[in-house]
Amino acid sequence: MAIDKTLLEPLTAGYKFYLDDLNNRKITGEYYDKIEKLYSHILELGENCSDILEFQGKMQQENIYTEINDAYMRAITEVENKKYMPQDGEIPEDTRLLRTNVDAMRNCIQNIRDKFDDLIKNATETQRMRMVVENNPEPFIKHIEDLIALSEEPGMTYPKFLRIQIERGLDKAAEGLMMRECLENNIECLEKGFMEPETEMNMHKEKLAEYDKAAEKSKFNIVDLHEWTLISDRIKRKYKPEITRHKCIFEIFKQIIDDLNYWIESYCFSYALWEIEPWAPIAAVDLEKAVATMIRDEYIMPGIIYEREKQLFRYFGLRLKDIAKDEYFLNDIKSNRMDDSQENIEFLLLEVYPQCKPFNTPTQDLINKKTSLHKEKKEMNPDRKEGYLRLKRFCDSKYGEGWMDKYLKEQGFSENLDYLGNSKRWDIEEFVRNIDSKMVVHDLDEVFVENIVLRTAKEVISTLNLDGKGK
Repeated sequence: MAIDKTLLEPLTAGYKFYLDDLNNRKITGEYYDKIEKLYSHILELGENCSDILEFQGKMQQENIYTEINDAYMRAITEVENKKYMPQDGEIPEDTRLLRTNVDAMRNCIQNIRDKFDDLIKNATETQRMRMVVENNPEPFIKHIEDLIALSEEPGMTYPKFLRIQIERGLDKAAEGLMMRECLENNIECLEKGFMEPETEMNMHKEKLAEYDKAAEKSKFNIVDLHEWTLISDRIKRKYKPEITRHKCIFEIFKQIIDDLNYWIESYCFSYALWEIEPWAPIAAVDLEKAVATMIRDEYIMPGIIYEREKQLFRYFGLRLKDIAKDEYFLNDIKSNRMDDSQENIEFLLLEVYPQCKPFNTPTQDLINKKTSLHKEKKEMNPDRKEGYLRLKRFCDSKYGEGWMDKYLKEQGFSENLDYLGNSKRWDIEEFVRNIDSKMVVHDLDEVFVENIVLRTAKEVISTLNLDGKGK
């Protein structure tokens, strides 16, 4: 997903100045072409990066700021040399080069402010609220003004100006400020807004800590971009195996849960045939085909679940019972991203799972209990809305009171915080105790013999008196 245009344009405005200024000066040639190519690449990064942090990282990794600034100065210098050198081999006036550089910086400041003002005027209310917080150009402009102030010191020459700004780190100060701010904002958002798993938060916090360590060793408290790229990559490589492992395990756990729910619901014709995908859309067109699909799922799902369990054990040495110890699964509950209620999850793991074996069918009591959970609205997590409320509190505190409500209104959505059912709230400690003490473990080496006769769709329709009206 591309970065929001309203967030990206203030960042790219300063780089567009280089092209605009050369166009206004009618300067073309090798360096202009390089700047045009670099600017197009910046826009391409904005399309391909999912957030500002990734965008800034790519910009720094590829050293784009330095390259585009170098190409611009070479283009200007080349023209100035031709303009102010009446004879071949004559060196251009030092003061002209300094003045050209300073004029470019002043124009850049005005261009950035003008672009930002235009974006503010054309933005929606929530876009303005967010841009003022996240994309205020004044801290960046302050560093450009420091360079201009340096150029105006008594006795300043162009070589001296270039040397001093490098010695004081003025040429990199803005980059260091932006990178650390991005790291801090990313941690705050992931921790307070989305409540990401501990392992992933540890990675981001370690990045910030390592950035500060590297900055302390620097004369200007700024981390060299190439050095930071190496540090960041090292930390990502350190955590990637663990994060990938966690995510794979979590996905298998979730898939087995979904499959168990899918299997027991395939026997609940009284409501699943009319309300649950994929059967309900089929039933609306062809009742017999929908029933046949449910019968097929009754037959094949236990075998699929067994194979998923075998993968879980083969590759990770885990059983389904270990779900109660899984960091990502428990975080899904703590962060209120879990869709299912504790009652439904425990029903699936403690009651459905023992009966879900190849060629086996659930008892009628089990089917009746699932039907009751559905009718009594006890399947959904009653605190599912808390994840939204937490994100709302975070955004309102960061961008201004009422930001989330205004944003939803602008997008044509309404806040829907209806109570999600009649189930009790999640008690993680109780859930862990119940799974540890009550859940069975399947014998993954068990051999199964086909011992059931498949019903036909017509037989089921006739036996259950299904009339295609959801009765």
